[in-house]
Amino acid sequence: MVYINDLPLQINSLAEPILFAEDTSVLIYNRNFIDFSTSANLVLACMIELFSASMSVLNLEKTNIMKFVTINQPYCALTISYKDKSIEEVNLKFLGIQIDSHLNCKNHICQIIPKPSVACYMVRQIYHICNNVALRSIYFAVFQSTASYGIILWGNSSYSRKIFSLQKRIIRIMIGAHPRT
Repeated sequence: MVYINDLPLQINSLAEPILFAEDTSVLIYNRNFIDFSTSANLVLACMIELFSASMSVLNLEKTNIMKFVTINQPYCALTISYKDKSIEEVNLKFLGIQIDSHLNCKNHICQIIPKPSVACYMVRQIYHICNNVALRSIYFAVFQSTASYGIILWGNSSYSRKIFSLQKRIIRIMIGAHPRT
């Protein structure tokens, strides 16, 4: 019987598999696009064969490809397929963080902006009827928890200014300061 733990032994020469619980990710490195595409198709075929041998199935409907490139590289469509089923190249959400092919955090920041905005609105609406302890609780529960998740990845992005300006705004509201101080 063949198990998923045998995957690294089967594809180690072509790729670097990462196994976590029931999820499997495979990293393939190559500067040459044609060699990269060939390696990706070989790894996919090897994985499907390994899963078949262990009476498992690789669900191609849930399988995605993410190709990381530098901004100055021209776009080349990556097509990986197996038996007339093609796998899409997508921007993915990994552990709740949106990742695109250039490791640009704009999509992630645009996705999380509504939650801190709601927190800012909530604090502004109840500022006059709540004490500082309640306002701090709302800040940490709604704003800080959302804003700090994954900040090590997106905090240095030029788009992060939007989140940080919302943070300044909510703190000004909480302490009763004028918006421009």
